[in-house]
Amino acid sequence: MTHIENLRIILRDGMYAPNVRKYPEYINIGDETLIEQRREFQVPIAPGGVLADYVPFYFGGHSPMLLNIKTGHRGIRLREQREIVFVCTHIDIVTQACPEFCFTDGHAKDRLTSYFNNLVDLGKLDWRAVELTYWTSTEEEPDNMRRKQAEFLVKSHVPLSCLSGIIVLDDIAAQAVDTIMKETGTSMPVHIDYKRKYYYND
Repeated sequence: MTHIENLRIILRDGMYAPNVRKYPEYINIGDETLIEQRREFQVPIAPGGVLADYVPFYFGGHSPMLLNIKTGHRGIRLREQREIVFVCTHIDIVTQACPEFCFTDGHAKDRLTSYFNNLVDLGKLDWRAVELTYWTSTEEEPDNMRRKQAEFLVKSHVPLSCLSGIIVLDDIAAQAVDTIMKETGTSMPVHIDYKRKYYYND
């Protein structure tokens, strides 16, 4: 999940972890405090390092982060969902090209979260929570929000060849992505989220 303008970088260079390569023009969309904390938070499993050494992917849509961006909650800069795109990959493809990876069963900085580096452990994620549209924790499921935010983390760099598509909010965003692709001389499938499987309803 990234700002649409960052595609000008991604479609040229692939996706670099924040600690590996910095771009002055890159637009951060999340909680600045959390972004800084990820530069120091140790990954407790091989291949090690800190969270900012990794390119992060969510496993699904409707993330709490996107809702905060949509509403401006917690002091995060308010943006239209149209400005945000989902850059996608397939686990089998990215792990063949990028053997240094790990993943979590919840928010990467939460003390309750477990880390894994073997794909056989994907079954340990709470896929029910990952796929929730409304993820507020309840008396019956008090851990929904943490589990919803499970991440797949690829160390250092994800090459452009590993990216399989881009999900956008609507036709206007799709046209903007098409323009960026023409400017960068690249091509990739663009999927419009008509059924709101990734974005929130307005």
